[in-house]
Amino acid sequence: MATPEHPERRGIGCLLLLMGLLAIIGVFGVSLTGLTGGGTDGVEEIVEEARPGARKLVIIEIRGPLMRGSGLAGGVTGDALRMLDRAIEDDAVAGVLLRVDTPGGSVTDADLLHHRIGALKAKGRKVLVHMGDLCASGGYYLAVAGHEIWALPTTVTGSIGVIISNLELGGLLERFGVRDDSIASGRNKQLLSPFHPLTPEQRRLLQGIVDAMYQRFLEVVAEGRGLEIDAFRPLADGRVITAQTALDAKLVDRIGYPDEALDRLRAMAGDDAYGVVRYRIAPGLGALLGVRGEAPRSMVGELLVAPRPMYLYAPGALVEALP
Repeated sequence: MATPEHPERRGIGCLLLLMGLLAIIGVFGVSLTGLTGGGTDGVEEIVEEARPGARKLVIIEIRGPLMRGSGLAGGVTGDALRMLDRAIEDDAVAGVLLRVDTPGGSVTDADLLHHRIGALKAKGRKVLVHMGDLCASGGYYLAVAGHEIWALPTTVTGSIGVIISNLELGGLLERFGVRDDSIASGRNKQLLSPFHPLTPEQRRLLQGIVDAMYQRFLEVVAEGRGLEIDAFRPLADGRVITAQTALDAKLVDRIGYPDEALDRLRAMAGDDAYGVVRYRIAPGLGALLGVRGEAPRSMVGELLVAPRPMYLYAPGALVEALP
């Protein structure tokens, strides 16, 4: 007669399995970026033919969590930066229509994109940002760098704020007789370890970082939109808002559709007989093989390994985005 397995042993087994799966998600996500990312050369697709010698308007899409990849993969941020650089270097480009659909992402990635859009404007290119379903947090941070921001009637935006996500698993481990026996050089070296609860001092340290990044966000929005911070502060508590609420608060310039946004960009650039092209990054080996989901996997892995400040709406959505 088989001896029944002890409940605690089953619990320990489930715990170890869960930890193993989390590690695999991180490692597999990072390794996949080498296969699933875009190629190094961008592709220029003709949307509207132009007469010989005419300048052009460029459509660039930024979709998905803002993150950089590794190896051959650029990730959403890396690919967007490459396309923006191409528009900066091409003197035939008169204007750029940025179609943005993102929950945000890394604080640094959002800031890099904001800075690069500023460089694009400094080269004399007109930039119109058109929001998709969702343009929140870091997505809005980069959007305010444009000359104008448009939204769809159904766009959800806002989420002006900062978050550092963290899981504390110490109590769960202790229940099954497992403890972290790491050796660290100082009391804050294991800050944000999932195996140790935050001390009041550590919580104050992290809150200081969040507050500094939040203040930067407010200043970037104020500068980009020509507003006083107090004018939009009531909406800057992390909430998401509708396109109409954003328009009423002067956080966007207009509600309209893609064809209308392109017409507006044409007028901003001088109403010439421009051609229209779309940039995209050539698919890498993984895309050709049908491997999907590299960006969410990689970000989930990175957040598990090293939590960091994020301009990000709904971090849990990253896990749900896994195929």
